[in-house]
Amino acid sequence: MESKQQEYTVKILGQLQHLFEEASENHIDIKELEDNNNASDFFHALANLAPAVVYNKLTKNNAGSLDFNQIANRLCFQNAHLPVDKSEEEKAKSL
Repeated sequence: MESKQQEYTVKILGQLQHLFEEASENHIDIKELEDNNNASDFFHALANLAPAVVYNKLTKNNAGSLDFNQIANRLCFQNAHLPVDKSEEEKAKSL
């Protein structure tokens, strides 16, 4: 069974794919992103600006892109699957 995160990721990626289809109303030409400035703008919009807008609408908050970036970093840390250091685990058991 896939997780909700996987389900949401697949759905979001499906919608993002439409951006690169010529028939799309919001078409982005992939060649445009070969320019480093355009690519930087695209990834900033994708990773920071658009998610902050969605977050603000859903939560009724007013987080700017830096504020949202901190929230996103907390989510990354919260969902990270960090390897367990066996020696630390053994020390904890002996306490």
